[in-house]
Amino acid sequence: MSEIRLEASEAILTKVDAESRGERSKRLALIQALFFSPASPIPSRAFRLLSEAASCFVNGEYNGCICVLATAVEYSLRDLLGTRSRLSALVRAAGQQGLLSRTQAAVLDRLRQYRNSVVHSDLTKLAEGIRLQVQAVTITEKGLIPSSDWSDVQSDGAATREVAGVLSAESTVQHLLLDTRRVLCELYGGTVGQDT
Repeated sequence: MSEIRLEASEAILTKVDAESRGERSKRLALIQALFFSPASPIPSRAFRLLSEAASCFVNGEYNGCICVLATAVEYSLRDLLGTRSRLSALVRAAGQQGLLSRTQAAVLDRLRQYRNSVVHSDLTKLAEGIRLQVQAVTITEKGLIPSSDWSDVQSDGAATREVAGVLSAESTVQHLLLDTRRVLCELYGGTVGQDT
């Protein structure tokens, strides 16, 4: 690799890092540490996948976060159950065998459904239940001034469904990440956010 290309790459990364640091810091602050005792049975692959999902979230890579997080769940349940089934069957079997409570199984099933919508680009599912609102504004010397009340926008077209899915992605993925990490942490006897 040439020295010029390396310098140009470093300059680009420095600029991107500076521009995104504030948002990444906010997302990082949301993620609590996971603690496992030395005797915990968590496989290193499961722990690495959880760490990678958190890193994707911090960097704003929401689709990657969901895919890696679902991989961590699938790997973990296959490890704990000793079977190679699809994620839906693994969650069901873990619930039937008492490894997961109903609440934990519901969390993992929400992750599975969202992952499927992301992987298959199902904009209708990703935008489901999301309300978009618009407001007219007037540009003045003092800035933007509202010139109408808020009104609902129907997400009946592909463009508005895509906007709705994108706008809700950070919040949706944040909840899925935090809830799923807690479930996997509990499955392997760890704690979230406090040293044991």
